[in-house]
Amino acid sequence: MADPKTTTEPYQDEEQGSLHAGEYAGPSRGHGELEVIAMRERIPFLRKLRTVEAWLDKKLGIETTGADRVPEGERRPPSIFNMIFFWFSMLISPGTITSGLLGPIYGLSVNDSIIITVFASAIGSVVPAFTATLCAQTGLRQIAASRFAFGIWGSKICGFLNILVNLGFGTVACIVAGELISAVSGGQVTIVAGIIILCATSYAISFIGFRFIHHYEQVAWTLVLVLMCVEYGQTAKYFSPTPGLSYSSGADRTGAALSYFALVFGTSAAWCSMSGDYYVHYPADINKWLVFGMTWAGLTIPTSFMIVLGNLLGGVLLTNQKMSDVYNKGGIGALILATMSPLAFSKFVCIIYTLSMVASLTAIYYSSSLSIQLWGKHFMAVPRFIWNSLLAGISLALAWGGREHLLAILTNFLSLLGYWTICFGTVLAFETFWFRPRNGGYDLEGWQDQDRMPLGIAACVSLALGIGVSFLGMNQTWFIGPAAKAIGQGGDLGNYFTLVGVCLSYPFLRHWEIKLSGR
Repeated sequence: MADPKTTTEPYQDEEQGSLHAGEYAGPSRGHGELEVIAMRERIPFLRKLRTVEAWLDKKLGIETTGADRVPEGERRPPSIFNMIFFWFSMLISPGTITSGLLGPIYGLSVNDSIIITVFASAIGSVVPAFTATLCAQTGLRQIAASRFAFGIWGSKICGFLNILVNLGFGTVACIVAGELISAVSGGQVTIVAGIIILCATSYAISFIGFRFIHHYEQVAWTLVLVLMCVEYGQTAKYFSPTPGLSYSSGADRTGAALSYFALVFGTSAAWCSMSGDYYVHYPADINKWLVFGMTWAGLTIPTSFMIVLGNLLGGVLLTNQKMSDVYNKGGIGALILATMSPLAFSKFVCIIYTLSMVASLTAIYYSSSLSIQLWGKHFMAVPRFIWNSLLAGISLALAWGGREHLLAILTNFLSLLGYWTICFGTVLAFETFWFRPRNGGYDLEGWQDQDRMPLGIAACVSLALGIGVSFLGMNQTWFIGPAAKAIGQGGDLGNYFTLVGVCLSYPFLRHWEIKLSGR
C-alpha cells in the first residue's frame, strides 16, 4: 500500500482508460471545483458554516471533505478487511431479517425460500461489488463517479434515487428498532421512543464522518453475530415441521418464486449507488478484483445468513398460531423476544439487536448527505453536517408515520429497488469496460465541469426506458404488468425486462452521444 506522503494524483492512460500513479505535486482542480471553493469564501453565511465545521473538526474530528474528490496524496486508507467488516456491521441486524419473512408469506416453502435467498443475494451483490471498484481509482463518491456516464444532470437523478432507497431502508430499520425496544419494555416504551433513540444515535456517529464510521463498523458486528447464532439455536424449536411444504403450486408457485427472487435481488443490489462511498481513501491502484471479491463476500454472506433466518421465522408464522399472534400484535421485535429465553437474556439480546441497526442507519445518513451535496455547486458549498441533520429529521418523520405499516413498506418498496439498480449498474458496466478505455479514460479534474463531462443523454434515456419497460413485467400490489399476469397470480419479471431494455439502448445511444458531443 502506497505511502500517502509520496503517492500521486491519478492520471489518465489514454489507451487503456486506467489510472496510475506518478509524482505527487498536489491536486489539480477544474473550474467547477474552484467555483465551489470560491463560493464557500465569498458568501458570508457559508463562510461562517465552514468556520463552525473547522471548529467541530478540531474538537470532535468530524469529516470536512464531504463529497469532494479525495486526491491520492490526501488519502488515509482504513484496513483492507474493512471491505468485508463494514458490510457485516451493516447487514447483521434484525432489519435484514424482515425481507425473509416474505418468502413463506408469498406461498413458498421454507426450503424454496432459503434456496432463492442464497442465489438472489449472491447475484444481486455482484452489482454493488462492481460499482465499488470505481471509487478508489477516481477518489470520487459513487454518485460522483456515475457522472462519467450519466453526466452532471443525470447523476442528480441517480442521487435522488439513492436517497429514496436509503430512506426506505432506514425507515425499515427504525421501525424494527422501535418494535424491539417496545417489546423489551413490555409496551411501556412506545415504538416512537425506540425510533427516536435509533435515529439520534445513528445521527451522532454519521455526523462525525468517514473515519469514525470505519472504526465503528469494523467491530460493531462481532457480538451481534454471536447472538444471531444463539438466535438460530433458540428459535429452532418453533421452526416449521414441514419446511418443504409449499403453500402454492403450479404457476402460482413459479410466480411467487419470481417475485421473491426480485425482492431479495433488489435488497442486495440496492447498495450499488453507495457501496464505493467508503473506498475513496484506498490507493488508486488497488487491485480491482480484490475490491470486488471482498465487497461481494461482505454483502452476500451476512445477507444470506440473516434473510435465511427470516425465511425460517416466516415458516413459524404460518405454522404456529401463538407466534403468529405475537407477530401481529408487536411485529418482528415482539416475535424475536418471544422466541428467546430466559426472559432476562432475551431482553438483553433485543437491546443489542436494536443497537446493531445503528451501523446501517449511520451509513444511510452519511451517503445520502453526500448525494445531496452532489445536486449542485451550491449544495456542495454547504457543509455535509447540515444535510446530515436534515436527513436525520426526515428519516425520523418517515419512520414515525409508517410505524404501523412495515409489511406494506417491505412488499411495495423493496422489490422496486432492482429495477433502478439494474439500470445503474448496467450503464456503468458498459461505460467502464467499453467506452472509457476507447475514449480517453477519466478526466478527473473536470468531474465538476459541465463542459467536460458527458451530456448524459444516453444514460438518462436508457434509465427511463429500462424503468419504463419494467412495467411490462412488474408485479406490485398497485400494478401487475401483462407479462406478470401470465404467471399464476403474478410473477415479477421487471428486472429481466429492465436489463434487456438497457442493454439494447445504451450502447447505441452512447455511440451517438460521443459522436455528437465528443465526450
